[in-house]
Amino acid sequence: MPHTRATSSVAVRLTLFADLRRLLPNGHDGPLTITLPPGSTVADLMAAASVPPEEDVTIGINGDQGARDSVLADGDDVVFFSPMEGG
Repeated sequence: MPHTRATSSVAVRLTLFADLRRLLPNGHDGPLTITLPPGSTVADLMAAASVPPEEDVTIGINGDQGARDSVLADGDDVVFFSPMEGG
């Protein structure tokens, strides 16, 4: 019987847009690869990326709209950007 091994981590690519780029680590100017435990949510990703929980963000996951409680999978491409404001 073949032995299957559970994934011990989930690596996601996070891109911050607009004014959220201010949260990037010093000297970093592109997407971040962040490794999380399996079952992690976007809220967990926000904490790992030092995005304050009160920050107003719009979330995209692999081109679809996401939410803070969306569970992430290995290889997901996540984007955070500020909601548009009108005048």
